[in-house]
Amino acid sequence: MRLWFIKTDPVDVTQKFRYIFISMNEISRKQQILQDLKKFVLSKATIIYIVSDEEDRMEGLLKELSATFQPKPKLFIWNPFQGLIGENEKVENSKTSFEALDKVIQRSEQAIYLFEGLHSFLKADPLVARKLKDLHRALRNRYSTLFIIAPSLVVPEELRRDMIVYELPMPDGTEVERTLMGVISGSPHASSLTESLTPALKDQMIKAALGLSLDQVARAFRSALIGRTTVDSSLIDALLDEKGQLIKKSGILALARHRPSLDEIGGLENLKDWLRKRGRVLDSEGRAFGLELPKGVLITGVSGCGKSLCAKVFASYWGIPLLHLDMARLYDRTVGEPEEALQVALRTAETVAPAVLWIDEIEAGISIQSQKAGGGTQSRVFASFLTWMQEKTAFVFIAATANVIELLPPEVLRKGRFDQIFFVTLPHAQERKSIFSIHLKKNGADLTQINLDMLVKVTEGFNGAEIEQAVNGAMIEAFNAGRPLNEHDIIIAAGNTVPLSTTMREEIGRMERWAYNRAIPASRS
Repeated sequence: MRLWFIKTDPVDVTQKFRYIFISMNEISRKQQILQDLKKFVLSKATIIYIVSDEEDRMEGLLKELSATFQPKPKLFIWNPFQGLIGENEKVENSKTSFEALDKVIQRSEQAIYLFEGLHSFLKADPLVARKLKDLHRALRNRYSTLFIIAPSLVVPEELRRDMIVYELPMPDGTEVERTLMGVISGSPHASSLTESLTPALKDQMIKAALGLSLDQVARAFRSALIGRTTVDSSLIDALLDEKGQLIKKSGILALARHRPSLDEIGGLENLKDWLRKRGRVLDSEGRAFGLELPKGVLITGVSGCGKSLCAKVFASYWGIPLLHLDMARLYDRTVGEPEEALQVALRTAETVAPAVLWIDEIEAGISIQSQKAGGGTQSRVFASFLTWMQEKTAFVFIAATANVIELLPPEVLRKGRFDQIFFVTLPHAQERKSIFSIHLKKNGADLTQINLDMLVKVTEGFNGAEIEQAVNGAMIEAFNAGRPLNEHDIIIAAGNTVPLSTTMREEIGRMERWAYNRAIPASRS
């Protein structure tokens, strides 16, 4: 028997292992897992290594699996503290790994065994591998299967041909929903909580929880529901906090907290329309209709015109986590080797999917110049990233921004990498008016007392960031003068600003020439 890896998400393939990719479109993930496990048992697989830290979930799956057989095989669970325990039976003298494996070898009845924590002994003692080899030979002539569950893969060389390795997929929406409703039903306020849980809110909560283990989901829900009698959107924040803890461990990923709404973006109507038309690709009706999940967008253009703000808004619009990937930090050796660090980050992104992966200034990590300067490392990082972009199956929407798009290798810009390339340039008059309104409202200004048309005229050539700074500077002056803000304060603040359109006139012209016929304008003329 060969060592197989069974995966549902794309991974790097080495020459040592064979990977089988499973489609889960037609049936639920749980059903697929049970079908896979049953095939292994029926094929007389002796040792199946489950890569997961969800021991409780695995125990539940094996209980369901056992019930599908006639006659029903016994299920035994082992850990080094309790020993080998069945439903109505405790096997004596089975606490050590050697004792427990010997007991499995000696028992002749049909059974399923789940060993928890055995990987630590595999690492520490090569004789444990030898004992597993003996167990494989003993079980191959009877319908008994040993499952090993561990969060990481530990397979000694001598066992590689005798094991099946199966990476347990994360729970799908159906399992998350069941956990959510179970937590609510166990609450002393179950009736009022259930009544306040609207279908839309439930759908948002399920999406926010995807990528977490069932234990993490239950913990987040229980924690958020303490003292509550109704359900509201704040529960989503509790789920995102749980994901934030998971994301931190990647080293170069961060959970971005600022999640702006579409109303916080002044202008850029073409980009916003693109997003609105894809607003329901994640809900059940959109999926049932056959809508394809978008891959991502690349937003380039003039600094200070809202590229990063646009990248962030995708996550808030879909109600999913926003992950920030710092490409430049890949080459900071404090996070390990660049290639390994990138793989950890991308696997983490897939784990918490659905999510938006925001890559700010993508050219800093995978530019043509960085590849030439860094040699093989940068080239390998670039190749690995492109492969992942092309092959990923989990919904990780890439929202990348670039200030100097010419630095990006042509392979990144090739059709199919991104759904669309948007170009953001200096805001026109109507957009400046909208931007002023947003920032003035944010600062509590009375718009009826401010001549917006005059502000628009005096800020010709200003970008969004410069308009924001003009408003902030004017607010300080008005506060120190002890009076409400007026347009004259803003005019004075704007007059003290030399806009980017002046200092970088030639560079902006070059960007606009490049974008002509190469990108879609984010703004509507």
